[in-house]
Parts: sequence; structure tokens; C-alpha cells
Amino acid sequence: MSIRACILASCDNAPYLAQAIASAQAQSLPFEVIVVADDASTDGSRDLIRSRAAEDKRIRPILRERRLGPGANRDLAIRDTKSDWIVTLDGDDVMPAGKHAAEWAAVAPFAGRAPAIGFSDVALTDAWGAETGRWSLSLYGALDRAERSGWFARRTAPIPRDLLLPKALYLEAGGFAHDLPLYEDWDFKLRLSALAAVWRHSGMIGTRYRRQGGGLSDAPPGVHERWQAEVRARNRALFGAEVPA
Repeated sequence: MSIRACILASCDNAPYLAQAIASAQAQSLPFEVIVVADDASTDGSRDLIRSRAAEDKRIRPILRERRLGPGANRDLAIRDTKSDWIVTLDGDDVMPAGKHAAEWAAVAPFAGRAPAIGFSDVALTDAWGAETGRWSLSLYGALDRAERSGWFARRTAPIPRDLLLPKALYLEAGGFAHDLPLYEDWDFKLRLSALAAVWRHSGMIGTRYRRQGGGLSDAPPGVHERWQAEVRARNRALFGAEVPA
């Protein structure tokens, strides 16, 4: 039997964290494990995590004593789990109740035969949860490895998030970098997209992605440019001309 875990990474997300955890708990195909990795929050999140863990034995808290950053917090939580498959979620986002079931149905025919990745559309929401847009991502399921790598490298379309994938494939791709304060997700998926794997779309919205402001993504443009350039430099050997200087 495959054991599947949701790895929920959070840092000072107290206003939204209860909803994020509840959405992982409410999946129509339940996760066997829900890891909640808190990156040294100071806003009361840790008390909430302890309370939820006391109520649901599937919830495994990881409470960092010092702040590691988003890449390290998530990566170490994934490496620590004994689960065969992983799904990620941020502490201020929500997964619709059918996400896990739909993605598992998409990849299950390949389990044991070929590495497979399940992914879904993304609904963009504001801080209050009102929908503001949608990333329709089914095109990635129709692209071969070289085409998909090119799309990811050019970043001319949104990149899928909160994938369902085998932990072994995550480790083969190298996991999330610990030293990137921004674009660690892009960096990881550049490496992941270069591996031989079947990508399958679930046919539904899988993440309600909350754009609340005030986070790392609101850093000045120069900071974004610096870390984008760093990710391109790290991955130029993989994609050559597909990763512009």
C-alpha cells in the first residue's frame, strides 16, 4: 500500500493556517499523514498546530526553533517523512476536497511502472479568499520532457504548484534548495521537469492560491532580478539556451 503525505509548510500564517490544515484533513481520499512544518512562527501558529495535532493523529507537527527559510523548511520536512508519495501546500492556501483523489486517479495507473506526477489548475484568490483568476495548466500534460522543460525555463506561462509526486522522484531531482530565499520552487521544478516522468493533469482546480501581500514575493524588483538570475545560472547546464542569461 502506498502511503501519501501532505507536507504543509507555514511561517506566520496564523490568519489562514486553520483553513489550510482543515482542507488537507477534508480530502475525499484521505492523506495517511499530514505534516505541518512551522518555520519558527511568532504569531500563535504553533499553538494552533499543537491543538490540531491533538485532535487528529494524522497530523505530525514540526516546530522549528530557528527560522530556516521556505526551501529548507519544506525540504527537511519532506525528507523526514517515511511516505511514498508527497503533496505540498502552503500555510495560507487551500486545497479543494477532491484534489488528492483526482490527482491520485491520474497517476495511479503508472504507479510501479513509471515515475508519475499529478497536477491541477490553480485558482488565484485575494486575502479574503475571493477568486481573482485561474491558471489553466492542462497543457503541461500534453508536452514531452523537452517541451515542458522549455516552458518552465522561459516562464512564459504559470508553472504548476503543489504537485503529487513520488518521494523518490523528489529526491532524484535534488529537492528544494536551502539557500534561495526566493524562486526555490522554480529552481526545483526546473530540475524536476528535466527528469523522465509522466505528468498527468487532474482535470480540476487543485489549489486556491492566496495572494495576500506582505510576503517575500513583495520584495523590491532588484531582489527578484537577483534571485531569478541565480536560478538561471544554476540551471543553465540543464537547459542551455532555454535559460536566458
